[in-house]
Amino acid sequence: MTLSLSFLVGALALALPGLWLLLRPGRATALAGVALLLGATAAGYAGVRLWPAPAPELALATRPGHFQVVTPAQLPGALAAARGRPVLLEFYADWCPSCLVWKNEVFSRADVQAALAPAVLLQVDATDLTPEVQDLLDRHGLPGLPALLAFDRQGREQPGLRLLGEMTAPDFLRWIREKWLPST
Repeated sequence: MTLSLSFLVGALALALPGLWLLLRPGRATALAGVALLLGATAAGYAGVRLWPAPAPELALATRPGHFQVVTPAQLPGALAAARGRPVLLEFYADWCPSCLVWKNEVFSRADVQAALAPAVLLQVDATDLTPEVQDLLDRHGLPGLPALLAFDRQGREQPGLRLLGEMTAPDFLRWIREKWLPST
């Protein structure tokens, strides 16, 4: 955004003297004014093109018991949209053997999906470990994958409920019913 703003300020800085020179008598000053105005137009165009687009609103459209993949940029909006419901956030990667255990042996089970139905399930795909994903892992202090973070109905993470590494489906069901969602 600062680069975009710099271009826009530069456009204004070129346009004002360009207009002033254009209005002065003489061919050389008029040509200099036109050159400055063309430069201002180019800088303004670049500034507008570089301006960050607003993040699109994220509509939570998850099926009960299934994860919705979100990017690091979408995560704050997804957490805000989930207010009033608990959230389970999974950091997952295709290259992570323990992540595949969660996917194939735990989350694929109908009893686990039913137990997770009251919650919003979000997933950050870390298969391509982009700088944005790494930054998100670092901000949450996660040493590796898989990692599951539990959030309460007000959108606050419950650090004591973090799950790192593998867990069996029966143990995970017990964790859901006894620790994370005991009242539902």
